[in-house]
Amino acid sequence: MDTVIITPDDVVEAVRRAPNWKCPGLDGLHHYWLKGFVVCHAVLARQFQEALNQKSLPRVFTIGITHLVPKDQDTTDPSKYRSITCLPTIYKTLTSILSARISRHLNSNQVMSRAQNGCRGGGRGTKEPLLVDAVIGKVVKRNRRNLSAAWIDYKKAFDSVPHAWLNRVLELYKIDCTVRDFLGQCMGQWSTILCHLGERMTAAENRIKIRRGIFQGDCLSPIWFCLSLNPLSTLLEGSGRGFQLRKGGTKVTHLFYMDDLKLFASSRSHLMELLNITCDFSNSIRMELWTGKCAVLHVERGRVANSEGIDLSMPINIRTLSEAETYRYLGMSQNIGVDEAGMKQSVCDVFYACLTKVLNSLLSGVNKTHAYNGWIRLLRPTIIGDTS
Repeated sequence: MDTVIITPDDVVEAVRRAPNWKCPGLDGLHHYWLKGFVVCHAVLARQFQEALNQKSLPRVFTIGITHLVPKDQDTTDPSKYRSITCLPTIYKTLTSILSARISRHLNSNQVMSRAQNGCRGGGRGTKEPLLVDAVIGKVVKRNRRNLSAAWIDYKKAFDSVPHAWLNRVLELYKIDCTVRDFLGQCMGQWSTILCHLGERMTAAENRIKIRRGIFQGDCLSPIWFCLSLNPLSTLLEGSGRGFQLRKGGTKVTHLFYMDDLKLFASSRSHLMELLNITCDFSNSIRMELWTGKCAVLHVERGRVANSEGIDLSMPINIRTLSEAETYRYLGMSQNIGVDEAGMKQSVCDVFYACLTKVLNSLLSGVNKTHAYNGWIRLLRPTIIGDTS
């Protein structure tokens, strides 16, 4: 990777992409003001470059504020809270610049596997892997082919990636050594302050050190996480296994969307090899599979074959789906293919529940129309993805 030199244009581009009023961290600064005060862009570029060269950043910029939002009425159970971390705007601006430079290096050298759709620029998110998955399912049914597939889920994937592996993966893919050292130094300072019902635990001893996992809310975190799992894609693609759509065509070994992984093989023995590769890799980087959310499907001559769960080399067991069971992958309930009838009913139930809330509200007629159109706009991608 080329040496990173931060210019005022880099600051301008990073600030332009950021939302104006996104909740800031301890600095209390919104991007709106950075966009308005253009005179500070050159100063920020110089200070960012100095921090990069010195491979250090003041500790205050690496402290987040984690807001605990209750998921339901049960506020006594810590697992019933959704955590949202807000980071200082200055730190996010700097990591946004570094993220753009790293992405440019990865794209120009075609480092990231094409199976990973999580951080692909210009991609269509989950639509691409779902489309590939739907085509495989239709080919298997129509041609009465054999297929063995597995859905793999990691336990708290974003919070469990070891920092040592995050550092190592930057070295493997030849990220600029100055950037590596800088990020390693910042990683050692990562911490957060809990905020519950608007009250912060501001005492220094109440700060929570982040010793594993990525920094939630950081602009660099998504691509860094995908990069940490990219060696697994290389191992799976190099295994020579997978499902071939047509004779002489490319074999599809797996689909990735961030940490959501689906494996494909033409037989049970080949699927076992792919699963062992996945388990060995996960064990090596000390990430744990969530076996309760993993599943396996075996199809023989276009029909689901019932069998017992799979015992791997590790002391875990993965359940096998029957013909009547489905697995929810990327928001879609599926077996061999997508359960279209079930998904349509699910979308209808959600839509009517939202519509009932709008109609029973105290909004005016015009605002009820706006709210109704808003729900339609939110649900439309799901409906299109279900019926395509």
